[in-house]
Amino acid sequence: MAKWERFELRLSEEQLTVVKRTAQVRGFRSVSGYIQAVLTRDLRDSPPDQSDREAFVAASIDRLSKEIRNLHTTQQALFAAVDSLTRLFLTCIPEPPPEALDLAKRKARLRYERYLVSVAQNMTSDSRATLTELVDRG
Repeated sequence: MAKWERFELRLSEEQLTVVKRTAQVRGFRSVSGYIQAVLTRDLRDSPPDQSDREAFVAASIDRLSKEIRNLHTTQQALFAAVDSLTRLFLTCIPEPPPEALDLAKRKARLRYERYLVSVAQNMTSDSRATLTELVDRG
């Protein structure tokens, strides 16, 4: 149990009367209990001081910079993977013969549009709207 320290508070007669009346109306058994509750609530609800705010902002900036670094690394890895897959695809898949090229392009365009719709359905946020816009422009 916490050890209680004695603290003296000087109030005018009028202030003491108001505090006693308020403590009684609010259901406190003593003025001390009421004052302790008011102090606890005030300390809990009071805004943090400037150094707390600065520490919070600094921590937020640090967290965001780490997230940006991670996103950059992920983006670079994704670009490298797409580049490797594209090189592999172009190396292993032969071009269609000239007489079938038109038909192949039309089929590819239809498959690509279905692919974009599928990707858009699996996305969330603003990227989805951007991709839907690309499909509509198609």
